[in-house]
Amino acid sequence: MAEIQRGDPVEETVLVDLLRRAQDTRDPAAFDGLYLLFADRVYRYLLARMGDPELAEEVTAQSFLRLIEKIDLYRIGPRDNAAIFSAWLYRLAHNKMVDVLRNRRRAQEAPLEQALHVGDGRIIEMVEDRLDFERILSGLQHLNEQQREVILLRFVDELSIAETAMLMQKSEGAVKALQHRALEALRRHLQS
Repeated sequence: MAEIQRGDPVEETVLVDLLRRAQDTRDPAAFDGLYLLFADRVYRYLLARMGDPELAEEVTAQSFLRLIEKIDLYRIGPRDNAAIFSAWLYRLAHNKMVDVLRNRRRAQEAPLEQALHVGDGRIIEMVEDRLDFERILSGLQHLNEQQREVILLRFVDELSIAETAMLMQKSEGAVKALQHRALEALRRHLQS
């Protein structure tokens, strides 16, 4: 089998091989392969929902620990494992995120005087980026659940129309129409 690189496209045969090895022999190399294929995708999924890069990274790590614990619960199907496993893994990550947010104490805020002593002028750029990100996240909250999901799957998780359709259990045409309506609604909200 060819060496897996971080973020490679998910190929059905490679994924099934990794899953079988992870389930049958608990092969560490198989778990490494799953991590390389999915870690960036899970991180982007969590970051889009949480807005905090460090917390998203922490929950990503916890999600993969949970994957190791729960790998035997995934049932390898005769086909479409790339989409089905992705959805299953995103559900694990989502559940872990909910647990972490539920149990997390309210974050303490630093006084503004401390923030002024940070870094070499990059603070303004970081604040502007954060405000843009928060504005988009705020706009996403005004969309319905399916519109929000199609935007996140297509533009954050970078899934194709076909992959998004499979995960959402819709036709490709329905996903295209939903995406169009979602982008129009988001554009209208951001302009107001």
